[in-house]
Amino acid sequence: MRFGHRLGLVLAVMLVVAAPAVAEELDWEAADGSFPDHGGCTYLEPPGGISPHRTAADDYAAMRQRTKDTYRALAMIPQPRRAALSDSAGDTEGETPPAVECSGIDPCIEQAAETAGVALASLTTDVEFIRRVTLDLTGRIPGPDDVYAFQFSTDPDKRANLVQALLAKPEWADRWAMFFGDLYRNTIRTAQVNRYQWTRDAFHMYLLESMQQNKPYDQMAREMLAAEGTSDGRTYPDRYTDYAHYQSTYLDYSGNPAKASAVGYIVGGRTIGGPIQDTYDTLAFITARDFLGISTMDCVLCHDGAGHLEGLSNWGTEAKRYDGWSLASFFSDIRRYQSWRVPGNTLPDNPNNGRRVNANYYFIYDLSAGQTQVTRGGDTAGEYLAQTEGGNRPDRLNDERYVMPGYPLNQSATPVDGTLRLRDQLGQHLTQDPQFSRAIVNYIWREFFSRGIVEPADQFDLNRLDPADPPEGDMGIQPSHPRLLGWLADGFRDNGFDLKWLMAEIVNSDAYQRSSRYEGVFNPLYEQYFVRHQVKRLSAEQIHDALAVAAGRLPTYNPSRFIRGKRFAMQFPDVVDMPPGNNGTLTAARQLMQAFTPGDREETPRSGEGSPLQALSLMNNPFVQGLLDPNGRAGTITDVLAMQDPALVSRLYLAVLGRYPSAAEQTLALNHLAEGDRAERAADLMWVLFNKTDFYFNY
Repeated sequence: MRFGHRLGLVLAVMLVVAAPAVAEELDWEAADGSFPDHGGCTYLEPPGGISPHRTAADDYAAMRQRTKDTYRALAMIPQPRRAALSDSAGDTEGETPPAVECSGIDPCIEQAAETAGVALASLTTDVEFIRRVTLDLTGRIPGPDDVYAFQFSTDPDKRANLVQALLAKPEWADRWAMFFGDLYRNTIRTAQVNRYQWTRDAFHMYLLESMQQNKPYDQMAREMLAAEGTSDGRTYPDRYTDYAHYQSTYLDYSGNPAKASAVGYIVGGRTIGGPIQDTYDTLAFITARDFLGISTMDCVLCHDGAGHLEGLSNWGTEAKRYDGWSLASFFSDIRRYQSWRVPGNTLPDNPNNGRRVNANYYFIYDLSAGQTQVTRGGDTAGEYLAQTEGGNRPDRLNDERYVMPGYPLNQSATPVDGTLRLRDQLGQHLTQDPQFSRAIVNYIWREFFSRGIVEPADQFDLNRLDPADPPEGDMGIQPSHPRLLGWLADGFRDNGFDLKWLMAEIVNSDAYQRSSRYEGVFNPLYEQYFVRHQVKRLSAEQIHDALAVAAGRLPTYNPSRFIRGKRFAMQFPDVVDMPPGNNGTLTAARQLMQAFTPGDREETPRSGEGSPLQALSLMNNPFVQGLLDPNGRAGTITDVLAMQDPALVSRLYLAVLGRYPSAAEQTLALNHLAEGDRAERAADLMWVLFNKTDFYFNY
């Protein structure tokens, strides 16, 4: 369609809705030239205005110019009060909020903000709340009828009731299976591991089923750490007698499908090119990072922390390499990784080409008690060998030949039954550790607020968590709100490690429901106080699904042989090469999602930053254009053509932006519809709404 004409409409909409701000709102640029990982203050109008109003074409073209002169203005922004902190809070010189005595999310947030002299934003509107919480809990935008009903409901408990309804929806499980897939780096291939498609699928199925059952999080952790069996959940023999036997089992996709399996988590620790102790160390590292928020364990597994981690982690400077080995030793009953694959001599040849058939799966089983595997080079599985040379980590040259399993992160950990398998014992120690609850609470909090109570979320310093026992030196207490972190972690544990309980507590709080607008000047240093809601760009999957839902034209995808018939990107098992396929629609959808930076679940994390490619994708991508065709299949654009013009405009705004148009927007849209082919003009209007900031940002 007419790009120039549409771009003119974009600019007209922007100019019509622009309104004078009642307070200065500042973007900012750090000294290194970077930008915050969120929308920025100038995207938002003051209360009573249209929020947010800028468009993709304007945002990215002007972003650098708008910020050139504002960084120097930071010195003029009001600073948080440098309150004299109590001795129990440590000497942080006002760099972190005071460790106030509090119980509950809102008391902790409000008391810390009051002590620091930072004002709180007002609560957000009902229309903004339903869109925000629906995106955050389910990954999708609300439908127009849902917005209408919620906006005009007089039920005083409608927000809490909405939260409970969203937590009960099946799309909640889709959205959080995606989150945990990111957290546990479930992807088909990394530098060290080829999980193969079906192992990735089976692990995704496990995470999805766990969410669907609202499985207690401690149970999930224990199951993943102790998982055994085939990595794709299928049933296989020890040996294939002939090619027909292979066909009737491995190639029987309907009778022997992939099933939910947590074994993929253990497969993710596979570390080639060295002794099996490298794999045990990797498993210890990902366990500490994923379940305890302690990524510095990766350093400790190479060397003592002293002389390496000063200024980064007080706990790390005291940690010994032997401590890391003690944790890794809980995995020492896992067989050598060469034994995980199907032995070649158990596979038949394909009579059609004479080549040995493929069998892309893993067997993960522990050695029996007291059993070991020893290679000619002395590499030993069944015990953690502390004397090795070469591989992925520095040589292990300990005086003791073997390391006994020990949980080094909590010396007061409750003893467990020594008759249990080592990995079962680790699961018991781990889930009894208070840090286990703190870590996941912080990960989930960060997902809602774009910032953790401890930040970075995977770099907890165990010696800087207790305001009653502050560390020596200049680093101070690490959490921005230590009492709040403790209250949430204790509540999560006391409520049976229930993820839905945790999320309901968060989104029902005033802290979560505050507006993204701010009365007065907002200093970026205020973000640590959670005094307003931080704007964030929709994820790649959310962008795709919001477009499809708003357009009323849901595609159908088959991400893999065993995961088929999916209508939403949030249901994909991976972030890499999704959706697969080479036809025009699949390629366009994949290119659109990659423009919105989903990461790769290995080296590159998700990013919420903007780019010109994102703006161009929303304007020109064939997937987007296909949703707008007024002569295409049934959907929003064909439905609204049967309505009178005022109703048509309102319906498009509700479907795409989750709100009614302002009077000025309504007038502009009505005039536009009257100036040419009505169907094409309606499609133009919907295209403009897809390119507005309040579509592709969650505010």
